[in-house]
Amino acid sequence: MVNIKLEKKSITYKLFLVLFGLSVSVSMILGIWFINDTNRTVEKEMYNMSNQTLNQISNNISLLLANVESIAKRISIDSKLIEILSIPKEDLFKYESQNKEMDSYAEGLLTDEVWKYGNFSMKPELYVIGENGLVYDTYSKTKYNLNDIKQNNWYEKIVKADGKTILINTYKDENAIGPYKCVFKMGRLIKDLITGKTLGVLIIDISETILYDKYSEVLTEGSYIYIIDKDGSIISTKDKRLVGTNYINGIKIKKSLIYEDEYRVERDKVKYMQVTSNLNEYGWAIVEEIPLSVIRQPIDDLTEKAILVLLLVSIASTIVSYRLSVSITRPILNIKNNMNEVMEGNLKMQIQENRYDEIGQLEKSFNGMVRWLEESIDEIKNKEEQKRIAELSFLQAQINPHFLYNTLSGIRFLVSMNKIEESEEMLYRFTKLLRSLLPKASEMIRLEEEIENIKNYTELQKMRYPDCFEVIYDIDSDINNFKVPSFILQPIVENAILYSMEKEDNLGEISVSGYRSKEGIRIVIEDNGIGMSRNKLESILNKEASINRVGLINVQERVQLNYGPEYGLEVESVEGEGSKITFILPN
Repeated sequence: MVNIKLEKKSITYKLFLVLFGLSVSVSMILGIWFINDTNRTVEKEMYNMSNQTLNQISNNISLLLANVESIAKRISIDSKLIEILSIPKEDLFKYESQNKEMDSYAEGLLTDEVWKYGNFSMKPELYVIGENGLVYDTYSKTKYNLNDIKQNNWYEKIVKADGKTILINTYKDENAIGPYKCVFKMGRLIKDLITGKTLGVLIIDISETILYDKYSEVLTEGSYIYIIDKDGSIISTKDKRLVGTNYINGIKIKKSLIYEDEYRVERDKVKYMQVTSNLNEYGWAIVEEIPLSVIRQPIDDLTEKAILVLLLVSIASTIVSYRLSVSITRPILNIKNNMNEVMEGNLKMQIQENRYDEIGQLEKSFNGMVRWLEESIDEIKNKEEQKRIAELSFLQAQINPHFLYNTLSGIRFLVSMNKIEESEEMLYRFTKLLRSLLPKASEMIRLEEEIENIKNYTELQKMRYPDCFEVIYDIDSDINNFKVPSFILQPIVENAILYSMEKEDNLGEISVSGYRSKEGIRIVIEDNGIGMSRNKLESILNKEASINRVGLINVQERVQLNYGPEYGLEVESVEGEGSKITFILPN
């Protein structure tokens, strides 16, 4: 159905659809490609920027942890601190006089090590718990005791490290206040450097806030940063309620197609781009989640502009496609319209040739075809006219001898009857008729002249057949100037005279009338003669069936040759009552 409807459309419409569809399709393909490519480019750039930022944060945190680890190492190998912790518990009373000095040294050592790194926004808290019961710190001596810490899992990890500094994940300290509610630890055994005996443990409490400060400034609206360990436990994040929970819980992870190490995650029905940077030496990772809606906001703005541009391109494409299709099809439609004019008979149509392409060649061919057609038709018309004249001359040539023979026969009859005066009168009228008739034998004459000729002819026949018939004329004056073929009425009037006289004891009454009707000119010749049978009436105008070649058939052909096949004679007859012959002619 669609194809049928399309076939009925004009070539301009079809060409416009093709050009418009092609331009819009190309624009849409390029627009979609541009948007998708921009989307990928923006996401790649965002990923690279975030990855670089996280790597910088990782480096800063690694440096922080390395500094804290350096503090732990220097403290754990301090010779005087080792000397103090090496005093057996049962011998401590012997050093009561030196307790103040030992406390001052140990606490000063811890404080000095912390304050050497003034770039720490939140100072770590250091605790030294000796196996001999001595405890030194920078904050509170009551926070840890040896028996309590030995009950914790992380202490076992410190022991297993055998003198190496280990990192203990963030946990919530319910007894702490302020920024030390969430802390992570570094721990290390303090050993005798010579014997390798464990003398105590160094614990460093570091506020999670120190980690948060390293990345808080890069957080954007809707984005989240998590520091997690290898098991996925959250060590640091903006929402402190999540510290200690598992990061993986509550998210859906999907691999990205942009980078092999990039993932897409979904949390609470919000989709994020996940960027990760690892702190390999500590087994931690920094994970940033950036909402895709934030990333795509500039892309959405760009998409709106691209759609606007696409709309403008579509409008421009519509105008250009229409103008282009019209410019291409206008000369074709012009040829079509001119061809319609030619088909309606206007052979003077010529197209102005102002193009040099294929359409220009078509215009040139059209003009040549029309000229050839006009010349051919003129040639055919000339040939037909010559043929028509020849046929008319032939028909006229048939009538003239027939008329001459009948008239001369009548004169010969009068001469044989010794009717000299009648013969002389008849010859006079005959020569007068010939003088007006013969020069115009092949011409069209006025009806008034034709009626005058018929009157002369009937007068001749009355001299031959006196008191045998009467002719009555009733011709409207407004058709006197109508042109008819010369001597066209004579054969019909002659037949009417003969047929009326063939009826016994009958005075022939013949009427010749003419008038104008809505359909055209009507000339009626009517007689009261013997009429014709139905069979003869049906064949009277049939050229093949009729034997009266010089009579009605001759007149019928002359009328149609002059006026066209839609005109001619109409014959009505009743056997024994008479006949009526009607000439049907144009106005």
